[in-house]
Amino acid sequence: MKKLKITVSGKVYEVLVEILEDEVQAPPAPPKHISTPTGQGDAMPVAIVPVHAAQKEVHSPLSGRVVALSVQIGQSVKEGDQLMLLEAMKMNNYVYAPQAGQIASILVKGGDAVEEGQPLLLFS
Repeated sequence: MKKLKITVSGKVYEVLVEILEDEVQAPPAPPKHISTPTGQGDAMPVAIVPVHAAQKEVHSPLSGRVVALSVQIGQSVKEGDQLMLLEAMKMNNYVYAPQAGQIASILVKGGDAVEEGQPLLLFS
């Protein structure tokens, strides 16, 4: 992990970046959402983790606790739709659909603790 400072619209953000040596040398796609500082308890967007064609799982972008689910099994969603709300360090973070599809399975419930990278739900 590498710690970087990024300035956006005059505001400075500190971010941790994981450098993957074994990845294909193609330039990375920009995130769909950029985290912004907000007041305590406010929701802030979380970058969407890409889902590969063969992979239909949505993984947790961070460690935290599931506060609310915004979808049900069988529900159709569009790319960018809100799937759930996670709380981490007293901050609320939305998880968005990385692709359009139908929710096949929800692997967590409200109040569950989740780890970064843990599967949260499956698309059919």
